[in-house]
Amino acid sequence: MSCVAVHPITPTSDADVLKRWRRWLENAPAVTTSGGGGGGRVLLISYIFPPTGGSGAQRPAKLAKYLPQCGWTVEVLCAGHDRFPWHDATLMADVPAGCRVHRIAGYEPACIARRLTGPFRALSRRRPRPADQSRQSAGEDFGWLEDRIYWRLAKRTARRGLGNGESLWINPAIRAALRLHRRNPFHTVVSSGPPVFVHRVAMGIARETGLPWLADVRDPFVSDHARRPEDNPDLEEMAALERNVLQNATGVITTCRSLAADLGRRYPEAAVRAIINGFDRDDILKAEGAVAAVSHEPETCTLAATGSFYGQRELSRLVRVLERLLDQHPEWQGRVRLVVAGTLDARQQSLWETDRPEWLRLAGYLDHRATINLIRSSACSVLVAPDCNHTRLCLPGKMFELMALPTHILALVPRGSETEQLLLKAGACTTAPYEDEERSTTALEQVIGDHFEGRLTRRRDWPVLEPFDRRAIAAAWADCLNAVRP
Repeated sequence: MSCVAVHPITPTSDADVLKRWRRWLENAPAVTTSGGGGGGRVLLISYIFPPTGGSGAQRPAKLAKYLPQCGWTVEVLCAGHDRFPWHDATLMADVPAGCRVHRIAGYEPACIARRLTGPFRALSRRRPRPADQSRQSAGEDFGWLEDRIYWRLAKRTARRGLGNGESLWINPAIRAALRLHRRNPFHTVVSSGPPVFVHRVAMGIARETGLPWLADVRDPFVSDHARRPEDNPDLEEMAALERNVLQNATGVITTCRSLAADLGRRYPEAAVRAIINGFDRDDILKAEGAVAAVSHEPETCTLAATGSFYGQRELSRLVRVLERLLDQHPEWQGRVRLVVAGTLDARQQSLWETDRPEWLRLAGYLDHRATINLIRSSACSVLVAPDCNHTRLCLPGKMFELMALPTHILALVPRGSETEQLLLKAGACTTAPYEDEERSTTALEQVIGDHFEGRLTRRRDWPVLEPFDRRAIAAAWADCLNAVRP
């Protein structure tokens, strides 16, 4: 039995691959809705929204970008603070000029700390300053005070079982949405999470107004992705929220067919549909010019792992596999490097800051365009997903963009999962179970060896990816909105 799974597409020259890829990329098919209804106004509730970065911000941002092309005017309700681990100003290009974004400051520690230091900042800006200091930088003098207040408040919310206190946004968000609805009524409400408390906001709005509500459930409510069960103490609360959403929402949208099937089986009375994530041709075309001249020279091999490493998604497994291979292949020493573009949880960050092999580079969070450029210029992109119920019921958001680029993919993902099936169908992919170090080693050895021999395939079955174009996804969303509109 083979240790790894490889799509049976034969290698072709880089020039031929790039020519076919660019032809496919530049010729997007026309996308239309299935008809029925005539569009309307939708309130999109997403706590995370650009310029906040990360994969979680992209789905709501792309809906705001492409739903207007399907007849739906989008207004967004999101967080009123910027205390997030990721910032990506490039994602603001997705927000159309006519899209109104309402950044609501609630009772979260981040917002209260900002409000309390506001008078000091204003006073600082009014004071005379040296000619070389701007008023804006003067206002930042009190950043230390804001941080101190924030951390004290966050500790209090944690002791009360509220985590970082972000759920204290719920009631102010509901009140703000109702004011907006009274001024200019909406036809429907969409909540997109995580964080899952956005569904509580939409539920409150729907109860007060009678508006239809579509809940966009991007991840399972009840997750086993943590290292130990005690790392996730709110399982009962999440199970209760799942029941409330499935029993009260007009419709539930998931990003994975497996999750839709699971929810449909457990809640047969609920209307559940999968509209999975995708890629945006515009993003790739804008970034592609910076890497158009890149050639994949077989003298060196760069492996790019993107995304966040947390919980069971531990970088150490991948590092151990690569260490073993470099010991077995001394001729690869100095020619192979692993670049991790993303964030690590505190435990892993502490580990790799003090003990890191010279071939491992922690690039930290990169903006969307820089991430595309990194993947595009690498020999292989690495996708890691541990085998747990959470992983089998969701698809990595970054996966679709990886498939839309002419770079081979090493997918260390669960056998038989929807993730593996989609990747193998697209081609130019090698898969192995993440937990099986022997098979992972064999798969990585095959990828690196094929690269150095010049036979690592990058050619995919590009038309297979058309349903994952963000325009097609927006059209599917428009069909759902048209179906529930009064």
